[in-house]
Amino acid sequence: MNDEERRELGRRTFAEVNGFDVPEIATPITELTVDHVFGEIWNRPGLTRKERRWMAITSVTAASAETALKFHVTAALASGDITIDEMREAVAHIAVYQGFPKATILNSAVEAAWRDLDK
Repeated sequence: MNDEERRELGRRTFAEVNGFDVPEIATPITELTVDHVFGEIWNRPGLTRKERRWMAITSVTAASAETALKFHVTAALASGDITIDEMREAVAHIAVYQGFPKATILNSAVEAAWRDLDK
């Protein structure tokens, strides 16, 4: 796959996964996100989109990356890939393995996303 094809695949995958189009690719982090994360990683074989969502959510929770967490949780719930009941159970599970402070951050993201989607 050439660079142009990878960029187009990344744009399509980004929109499918996140539920909105890629913002302008004006910075290196946006370029890496589109080309590498969504043009390559999210399209590798071996894991379903739901499994990738869980890995992304647990990883950004562990990293305390609140901005990324908001996007991943909202997209997972909006897509129906993960239900609110599954997400709430994940919060409890993460509390055991990552601690209550990180689970509280995840819980806040989950409940805010659910309220926003319910409107």
